[in-house]
Amino acid sequence: MTTEMKVEDFLQYIQQSRSKSTLKEYKAGINKFSEYFEKTPNEILEMRRRDWVSDDLHQKRRFGRELEKFHKWLLDQGYAINSARTLCLGLRQLFRYFEMPMTYLSREISKTIPTTKDYIPTIAQLKKMFEVASQTRDKIIVSMGLNLGWRIGDFVKIKKDMLPDLKQDTPILFELITEKENVIAKSFLSAETIELLKEYLRTLPKTNPYLFPSNREKYIDADTINRALRKLAKKAEIHIPKGKRLRFHCFRKRFLSECANLHIDLNTAKVMVGKDVEESMLAYLSEVDHKEAFIRLHARMRLTEMPIEKSTESEGELQAEIRRLNRVISGIVALGGQEFVEKAKKIVEMSEIGKMRLKTKPKMTIIDLLETIGRNKELQQQKEYARMIAENNNNNHS
Repeated sequence: MTTEMKVEDFLQYIQQSRSKSTLKEYKAGINKFSEYFEKTPNEILEMRRRDWVSDDLHQKRRFGRELEKFHKWLLDQGYAINSARTLCLGLRQLFRYFEMPMTYLSREISKTIPTTKDYIPTIAQLKKMFEVASQTRDKIIVSMGLNLGWRIGDFVKIKKDMLPDLKQDTPILFELITEKENVIAKSFLSAETIELLKEYLRTLPKTNPYLFPSNREKYIDADTINRALRKLAKKAEIHIPKGKRLRFHCFRKRFLSECANLHIDLNTAKVMVGKDVEESMLAYLSEVDHKEAFIRLHARMRLTEMPIEKSTESEGELQAEIRRLNRVISGIVALGGQEFVEKAKKIVEMSEIGKMRLKTKPKMTIIDLLETIGRNKELQQQKEYARMIAENNNNNHS
C-alpha cells in the first residue's frame, strides 16, 4: 500500500472506544463486503483512497453505488432489512474514519423496521428482579437503569467523578452528554438509587475510575450487564417468550412507555433520556418541568417502599395554574380576534379528530377548538412515542 491507512487501525480504534458488539458488527460488515466485492479489506481501502483523490466525479462515487448494490445483494441473499443495514455500517464507518465518507442516493440502505424482539418487563417484574438481586451492583443496574433510560453505551461508561453531589435533596439532577446524539441528557436519580449508590461506592476500588469497573481497570461491557439481567429474570421466575430477548435497552423502552402512559410532553421525555430535541423548543423546557415529570414517573416506577419524592405543586398552586391558563387562552383570543378563531377552525377541520368532533358538535367554542387541536397534538405525540419505543437502538447485544 502507498499510504499508512490500514483496516486494522480502524478496528483497533473501535475495539478501544466502542463495545465488543459494535466491533463484531463492523468486522462482519467489512468481511461480508469483501466477500461480495472479491477484494481484501485493505485492497478496498486503497481503491477508495484512489477514488477519493480522483478528479473524475463518477470514480469518486463508485463505492456509494457499490454499497447500494451490496445492500440489494444482501436482501437477495435472504438477510432481513435490519441486518442488511447493520452490515452496511462497517464499510461506511471505515471510510468515514479515514475522512473519505461515501455519497449514495438510495435511502433503502438506512431503512429499518421496528423490532419485536425486545422483551420489556412490567414494573412488577422489574421489582421482582430488584428484590432477588443479592449484589448491590445488580440492584443499582436495575434501579439506576430505570431512573435514567439511557443507552447502554453511555451507562457503562459512567465514572465515579461524573456523579452529582449525593447529599442533595432527591430527586437529584444527573446530566450527561450522550455519545450517539451528542446532546445533553437531563436525567434524575431517585432516593432509592441514591441510598444504594452511597453503599456501593464505598466498596469500589480506588484505582478504577468507573462506576461499574472491570478487572482490567476499565468498565464492564454491555454483554456482562445483559447477562446479569437475564440471571435476575431467571431467579425471579420471569418467563421470556421464545424469540424475545431481555437486554438493558428494556429500561429505555419502559421509561418511554410510562412517559407515554402519563402523557408527559414528548420533548421533556426526549431531554430526560438524551434524545435530540429541536433547538427552538429547548428554550421552553425548564429543569422544573423535567423534575416534575420525573417525580410523576417515579411514583409509578419505584422499586421499593421508600417514600417517594413529592411534587412541589400544592393543590392551591394547581388551581392557580388553571386560572393562569384560562387567562392565557383569553389573552390569545383577544390578541388574535376573529382571525385567530378562523385559523383554529381550519386546523381543526384538517385533522381526523377535528372532523369527527365537528360531526357531533358543528358549532365549537374557541375552548372546544383549542382542546381539539391539543388532542390532535397528543395523538401525534403518542405515535412518536410508539415509534421511539419500537426503535431497536441499532444495538444487537444479545
